[in-house]
Amino acid sequence: MTTLVAPYMRTSTYRTPFEAVCLFWVKLKTNLSFRQIGTLFKITTSEDNIRRRVEDTLHAATTYLNNTIVSNNLGVAHLTRIEALAHHTSYSGIFFGDQLSMMWDGTYVYCYKSNDHVLQRECYSGHKSRHLVKMMSLVLPDGYVLDLIEPFSGKSNDSTITKEILSTCANLQHLCQAGDVQIVDRGFRDVVEEFETLGYDVKMPGLLGKNDKQLDTTDANESRLVTKCRWLVESFHARFKKWRFFSERIDQSFLLNIAMVNLLNRRSELERTVNNGILSLRKKWIPLLNIDNNFNFPVLDVDFLRDYTCGTYQIKQSEAYAKAHLHEYDNEFELQISPENDQPIRCRLHSRHSNSTRYFICVQNDENDEEEPSKDHYCQWKDGKKTVGCCGHIATVLWYLGYARHIGWKPSSRTDRFKEEIISC
Repeated sequence: MTTLVAPYMRTSTYRTPFEAVCLFWVKLKTNLSFRQIGTLFKITTSEDNIRRRVEDTLHAATTYLNNTIVSNNLGVAHLTRIEALAHHTSYSGIFFGDQLSMMWDGTYVYCYKSNDHVLQRECYSGHKSRHLVKMMSLVLPDGYVLDLIEPFSGKSNDSTITKEILSTCANLQHLCQAGDVQIVDRGFRDVVEEFETLGYDVKMPGLLGKNDKQLDTTDANESRLVTKCRWLVESFHARFKKWRFFSERIDQSFLLNIAMVNLLNRRSELERTVNNGILSLRKKWIPLLNIDNNFNFPVLDVDFLRDYTCGTYQIKQSEAYAKAHLHEYDNEFELQISPENDQPIRCRLHSRHSNSTRYFICVQNDENDEEEPSKDHYCQWKDGKKTVGCCGHIATVLWYLGYARHIGWKPSSRTDRFKEEIISC
């Protein structure tokens, strides 16, 4: 493997091509932190620089290995039909004939919760109650991995992913012909029609009828033929997950906000007016357009925001909420003022957890009061009534209007490409 990478990777002060490949395998097998790996390989640089050096080396090795190895050993197009037919086993030949047989099964890899709210919702799996990315494995009867197609949304099931692959993967149709056997599990029952439309013969374990308590003899026997061959794709997933890099790794940080005692007995006046029907959040408010030129809001500094929110957790969330809000309204931070009173400002932010949930936020400020420019707040979120600090939705409005837009802040585009791939699937 080093001989494949060496022509493209120069020897640096910190590592040789051989050490880069070794570092790559150590990361896959152990999933140690970059700093720990740098210590193991005795990388001679400053303490703060070790992590960056190891990370850069890993990315370089990954890029070169992908260019030299993956394209020749993975992908539907890397085998001809004759080469694929050579991967028959005695079982698949007797059970399903001499046509090309291919096994399909979905798997997943857990991923960290993204700060991008759209990507966060797309990657959340209600079944696993975790954030993950799904992929589809195509395996031949002897266990040879033909392809591992990814990434797909964590909300997608096997049938949805397969429909997407069948409609977009032209190389698959070049490899397979009418009459070829596609071996699947019961999770693919909603895509059987699409397989048959393309002329493929679908082999799937039997399904019980509405009033049936067990499969009849024929269906039970045919199901056994499928499982006798199909276990190899499950075996591949088991081997795949043995690498610590792809296994479950939980890394969460917790921030404890220490509440200020003098806020415990404080009650929001905005909450009272909303709950008593004096101020309606549901009725039509007056939209504010071009807020950078036509809207006065007190300029806030980071110290004030930190004190107002009782910590930094909500401030850290504000960037992601603001990015999602700007994306939804074509880079305009949508705001309204009440038709009866121009003092409260209303904003409606999308929940980061649910596509269908939005929360009304109401903020009252006084630009003439330098000591306490933000007077009151209220949010419809379940924790939005608190006066010891505030929720992330309120912090977003204060952070963007009072701080971010004055320093020329622009939303990060780091996850945009990955988000587009997930959403398009």
